Order: sequence, then C-alpha cells, then structure tokens
Amino acid sequence: MLTVDQIIELEVRISEEIENLEAESESTAVEREAISPDVSIGRLSRLDSMQIQEIAKETQRRRDERLPRLKAALDRIDMDEYGKCNGCRQWIAFARLKEQPEAPFCGSCA
Repeated sequence: MLTVDQIIELEVRISEEIENLEAESESTAVEREAISPDVSIGRLSRLDSMQIQEIAKETQRRRDERLPRLKAALDRIDMDEYGKCNGCRQWIAFARLKEQPEAPFCGSCA
C-alpha cells in the first residue's frame, strides 16, 4: 500500500511530466514540418533533415501515447484507485511507480 506522502510525490511527478510533455510538443512542431522539395539544400543535408524529421515524428507519437496514460493516472489518484494493479488488484511497488508513474499493472501482470 502506498503512503499519503508517496501518492503526493507521484502526483506531483505526474503533473510535471504532463507539463513537460505538452511543452516539448509545442516546441518541436517546427521539426516535424515537411521539407519542401524546392528548398535548395544539398542531397545529404536533405537526407539528414528527413531523418531528423522522422525522429521528431516518432518522439511526438510516443508523447501522444504517454499523455493520456499520465492523465488517466491522475484520474485514478482522484478516485483512490491509484497504485492498484488493473489485473490482480494488488498494490504496485512504489519503485515501479516511481520509474513509470502511469503504470496500470504490477510487474507480474505486466
């Protein structure tokens, strides 16, 4: 079972993670824009730019997947369900939640 202090610590961490992910999402919008073919840059520079663009898209996809999970974790805190495994209903280890605060399953069920 998690203590009140642990839940507060995790709630603060989740809120900070959400803020960071949303800020990163806004700041990297330019990197995801397509490179116009009429822009005069060298072939290798264009390939590098395309690779950076693909990396930025993948990073954004991962952010887009994680944000709803973090928000769901905050909802579980509000409903006093946070920290309980969705599979076996046992308590998830604090160390696991500290590493992955949005984790809905314990190590055994994951």
